[in-house]
Amino acid sequence: MTTTYRQQRQTQRPSSLWSSLVVLGVAVTVLGVLLIANPFSTAGGLAVLAGVALLVSGIAEIVSAVRAEHGGTAILYGVLTAAAGVVLLLWPHVTLHVIAIVVGAVLIVAGVIRALLILASRHSDAGRGAGRRRSLLVACLAVVLGILAVAWPAATVSVLAVLFGIQLVVTGVTEVLVGLALRP
Repeated sequence: MTTTYRQQRQTQRPSSLWSSLVVLGVAVTVLGVLLIANPFSTAGGLAVLAGVALLVSGIAEIVSAVRAEHGGTAILYGVLTAAAGVVLLLWPHVTLHVIAIVVGAVLIVAGVIRALLILASRHSDAGRGAGRRRSLLVACLAVVLGILAVAWPAATVSVLAVLFGIQLVVTGVTEVLVGLALRP
């Protein structure tokens, strides 16, 4: 009996991506907290923080999509999010208006894609219950925050930093929880 148990444990390979999801989720959460804690930074500083946050969040989305074996849509979203982060990192002295448009557009696209993926998974066991409702709420929050950022581009740096920081904290905590749920 003990030999059978050992053989079963040896043939079951634990997911190697759970730890990377946890690390990336913690990084996204920390960046979100930094944005919330330092809302009076300059537009250039906000662009760098937002760029790093988008880059890390995009990488986390790609890792999550590969792990969940979602199609190209989820991977495309991750690539677009990471690309938006790279754009903000390459041009850190862009105006607040451009930052608001880029971040808002990414949040809208992210929310819509996430909601579509959740709704498409409604027939699977993973797409039911409180987790599905929570994920839909996060997707709707992203869309609402994105619309606010696009519609109100002249907002102060502090408002944009706090709104984006809240979204990053929610996303980061969600990624940590998903990573911990995948832990062997």
